[in-house]
Amino acid sequence: MLYFFTTGTNTPLLALLSLRRPRNLAPILLGYAGLGVVAVIVGDPVVAILALSPSPLIGPSLARFVAVRAETVGALLTGTIVLSFPLLMAAIPGLGPSVNIALFAFVIGTALAGSLPTLRDVLLPVFDGARYVAMAIILGGAALSAVSLVDLRAVGVAALVLLVGVLTAASGAILFGGNGIAAAIGAGTRDPAVAAALAMSAGLAGAGSVPLAYAALLALSLGVGKLLVARQA
Repeated sequence: MLYFFTTGTNTPLLALLSLRRPRNLAPILLGYAGLGVVAVIVGDPVVAILALSPSPLIGPSLARFVAVRAETVGALLTGTIVLSFPLLMAAIPGLGPSVNIALFAFVIGTALAGSLPTLRDVLLPVFDGARYVAMAIILGGAALSAVSLVDLRAVGVAALVLLVGVLTAASGAILFGGNGIAAAIGAGTRDPAVAAALAMSAGLAGAGSVPLAYAALLALSLGVGKLLVARQA
């Protein structure tokens, strides 16, 4: 709840208007289409949750880390959040209560940001800090419960999800003249903390293993991307 609430306070719903542009909408749709195929092929509910989760809720920060426009990534992130909720509930009915709680928290956060913008601006540093704390608690809990279950299969599946998501989303953006790197981050990657929290709440076996492996691969990929940007500069 805290993770989604604090994200909602940072999410201008006007960002959804930018999704009317094909270069922004195509990466989201193609990303989910490609990852949906992966989820069906693998046939693991934990992988399905990861594939249908939104892109990282700290996406704008990741964009700044690799010198990509945070506004574009933020707009794409908003689109994945809106699409993720119904997809998760339709694909995995048992997640309904947890997804509804996350949706409620997100809506309350966006409502606060829209109705009390001055107060939101004052509290924004607190909200940002709380968001990172919430993410750390989720991933820390997943590590304690499933780090010993991270094996070659988990790493391989996580790598497949990351690769397919990034390539399909980037291709969708480039096809319509958009920024492929921004689309890869904002529409092609998935939030491992959200996936781990939902999978653990559903009581799935080894719920945190694939999300943990995905988190490590995502961090590694961003680190390599940062080095490449620095060398080009």
